[in-house]
Amino acid sequence: MLLNLWNPCISRFGPVHFECRLTPIGDPTMVVEWLHDGKPLAAANRLRMVNEFGYCSLDFEVAYARDSGVITCRATNKFGVDQTSATLIVKDEKSLVEETQLPEGRREIHRIDEMERMAHEGGPSGVTGDEYSEKSKPEIVLLPEPARVLEGDIARFRCRVIGYPTPKVNWYLNGQLIRKSKRMRLRYDGIYYLEIIDIKSYDAGDVKVVAENPEGTAEHLVKLEITQREDFRSILRRVPEPKAHDTTEHGRVNFKCRFRGDPQPTVTWLKDDQPISQNPDFDVLIKLNETTLTIYYPTIYHEGTFSCVITNTFGKSTSSATLEVT
Repeated sequence: MLLNLWNPCISRFGPVHFECRLTPIGDPTMVVEWLHDGKPLAAANRLRMVNEFGYCSLDFEVAYARDSGVITCRATNKFGVDQTSATLIVKDEKSLVEETQLPEGRREIHRIDEMERMAHEGGPSGVTGDEYSEKSKPEIVLLPEPARVLEGDIARFRCRVIGYPTPKVNWYLNGQLIRKSKRMRLRYDGIYYLEIIDIKSYDAGDVKVVAENPEGTAEHLVKLEITQREDFRSILRRVPEPKAHDTTEHGRVNFKCRFRGDPQPTVTWLKDDQPISQNPDFDVLIKLNETTLTIYYPTIYHEGTFSCVITNTFGKSTSSATLEVT
């Protein structure tokens, strides 16, 4: 098992440090490797990798804009594979020029400028300098993961896409194109993010990301599962049972209602569909998930239908009983 990495953002020519914890410790079959955008990191003098007693780290002595991407630590043993990833964004500094100024060496500068423009504008909307870069079809190097979300919460998805010209990326929910709105949030910082706010039960289904450019298309589909919040059902209990043969004048009648709900419901008592007003004949007690309506000295004028209404943001539930006085 690997604990999560964190996402650093630095200026050019700065050092970068990644670390994570690994269990079990001392497993002779364990193999740990570091990847950049899904490909093993090539050995370099400016890289230092450590794997000791469950502590794994990767250090860049110097990080350049070309190092931006998804950094992954992957651990493999005889029982399976686990991995954790983080996004590295290295900001370019215009005053520092790493590439040659000869025309044939300018393609890296164009790529850096394009990355800066995308990060500033929230996502790629076009490509410049096609003649300087090798064309390639889109590839999703950080795949979105399936999500199981509690109704009313936020569903989050993310992916990283590479390719040239810069691919256009769209998200789909159950086959419908997702557009930015109050509930649907789309953003980009080198990684494409989709957030669905206040998730509803009808949002359950398939979430698909599609990346395309003139060289081809890549897509990936995951499941979105919605867990409904525990609904409440009220049960009206009458003690004693208000029937004509056991309720007489000058006695006392209790109606009890047990309920549950999340968020905690509010309780309203009604008589003949009208709220019970302040009256010395009635007493309402609410304690935890139980409420009691007491009628003192019932007379024929108290006869009618009494209802307990339980309400919260997800709806309401009602249960009723009839009082007869003989």
